[in-house]
Amino acid sequence: MVNQNKLYYKICREQAGLTQEQAIVLLGIAEPATLSRYENGHAPVNPELAAEMVKVYRTPLLASWYVRHTNPGLAQYLPELSNPITDGDMTLQMELADDDITEVRKTVKMILRDGIVDAQEAEELKLNARTLRDVANKILSAATYLESREADS
Repeated sequence: MVNQNKLYYKICREQAGLTQEQAIVLLGIAEPATLSRYENGHAPVNPELAAEMVKVYRTPLLASWYVRHTNPGLAQYLPELSNPITDGDMTLQMELADDDITEVRKTVKMILRDGIVDAQEAEELKLNARTLRDVANKILSAATYLESREADS
């Protein structure tokens, strides 16, 4: 249910405090417009570059997100929830939760609009309930990270 058009690479770069120009140098990208194409979803990111982004942007959860969306066969073996390790992870976790909740809200409103829920819609509501639990876990994970970060200050 993740919005594939979301600019996760850009969000992670910005959370790391990097401009596109700085990231291009750190990632070893030769053509300046290439990073923009990656960030806007106009070009696929290869695994090597994704790994480099994870390091440069200090966002380990980006690796999990990348695998989930580029290799569904492997995605089934990844845990649904990963705890944030960095500020970038926490930000990405909240973005993913926001996208999921937005999609669930639209779907549930549409199903319940007429007050009648058929068998197929009931099944879809169950799937959306699972997604809401995943969203709650992502938010709880982000909150726990922020609380632990507070304790470190």
